[in-house]
Amino acid sequence: MRTVRVGAVGFVVATLIGVACAQEKKPATITITVPDRGYKETVVKVDGDEVIGTGVTRTFTTPALEAGKEYTFKIEALIEPNNYTKITRPREIKVKAGDAAKIDLTTEDKKLDKIVVRWVPTPVDIVDEMAKLAKIGKNDVIFDPGCGDAVMLIRPVKELGAKKGIGIDIDPKMVAEAKTKAKAEGVADRVVITEGDILNEKDMAGAAEATVVLVYIGDDLGARMSPVLQKLLKPGARVVSHRFKLGDWKPDRTVTVKGADGEDYVLHLWTVKEKEKK
Repeated sequence: MRTVRVGAVGFVVATLIGVACAQEKKPATITITVPDRGYKETVVKVDGDEVIGTGVTRTFTTPALEAGKEYTFKIEALIEPNNYTKITRPREIKVKAGDAAKIDLTTEDKKLDKIVVRWVPTPVDIVDEMAKLAKIGKNDVIFDPGCGDAVMLIRPVKELGAKKGIGIDIDPKMVAEAKTKAKAEGVADRVVITEGDILNEKDMAGAAEATVVLVYIGDDLGARMSPVLQKLLKPGARVVSHRFKLGDWKPDRTVTVKGADGEDYVLHLWTVKEKEKK
């Protein structure tokens, strides 16, 4: 009869289990597709760490994962379509050991995507051209979403006698600066500026009172804001945008004007129509 030492058997079993577990651990790969556009190369991060690479696809290899378990990875793309717009696009993906997963970050999600636009001033003479295109008169209420220093409100109120100007801006420093400027120009009693987000319909409530909207924001924000404007504005209200369009809402007129600086400026005009009865 052969004698086997228990300790030796335990060591062998433990070794075999350890080898089996080590073999079960495998990484997963995640192929990430990002938009094929940009002022700068899109930055992609997984769980806060940047994925090195360029172009429309990036590949991330996870650490070794235990078999049978599901893991969640947070993926974020920072997209800069131009030199003043930044879009942060966060997503999550679940993978298991050995998976070859794919995730597409080319499509926007209005609930998750965050868009930030750096304020760029519109020249005063172009603001005057926008007011001319909108045919602003003494009974008009002007609304400027993303008003910056409020030049699009102050000029029509001061120079054309518009009844009121309403502006919102997400940057509290710009709001304070705009209020100071309105006071210095002597129109603080007719220009109301508050902190607000143009992607928040409650903050856009001023549009319901407006007869004219003057705006200068990027295409991405314009597309997001467009349905809100069309919902809140009354028939007959005019919208004039410097350079950018408002998503699928086709302008009634587009003109090019020559600025005092010699540059050409494109302006778009929309007139809100009567809403169709259902």
